[in-house]
Amino acid sequence: MKLPSLRLCAALVLGTAAATASAVPIAEMRLQDLLPMAPDFKSELKLNPNQQILWQQVENKTRQLLRERQSRRERLQAGVQQALASPKLELRELVGGIDNESTVSLAEEKQVREWWLSVNDALDERQRQAVAVFISGQMARVMDGGAPHGESRGREGGEPGGRKGGGKGGMGGMGVGMGSGGASMNFPGN
Repeated sequence: MKLPSLRLCAALVLGTAAATASAVPIAEMRLQDLLPMAPDFKSELKLNPNQQILWQQVENKTRQLLRERQSRRERLQAGVQQALASPKLELRELVGGIDNESTVSLAEEKQVREWWLSVNDALDERQRQAVAVFISGQMARVMDGGAPHGESRGREGGEPGGRKGGGKGGMGGMGVGMGSGGASMNFPGN
């Protein structure tokens, strides 16, 4: 293809993605939901050997980070549950742990983006276009009524999927939720 044709194709893909992005909250897309699709998508890209090595390294690092995050959040959740059972509950101490989780999660999200952008940098134009189409398709699925992770938006609790966290017990409706972007605490009446 000629250079002007490539630019036109790129402009169309970016324009389509931008139009879709303005209509759909990209925050609904979660890495842990997209990762299971990686093997199929990887085969569609027809990666060369060097690209395959880089992809595998980044995928392994991402999976490890997600396992560590899950473990850390489970420990935080257990700690909050234990603190809620204490007769001398100090809410400020709970909020500190939740704030820390949010900060760590934000840094992790940035790191993961950088890892995957390094993979994108190694792709050729055809492969990059396929990535843009894939992301656009995932965003369209969110737009069609369901987040890629199968949870409906805007349920009880004001969080995607309606998860308030915290479960039963505690302080009459107070809960802790830990979504993909960090942690949050819901107080009674919120």
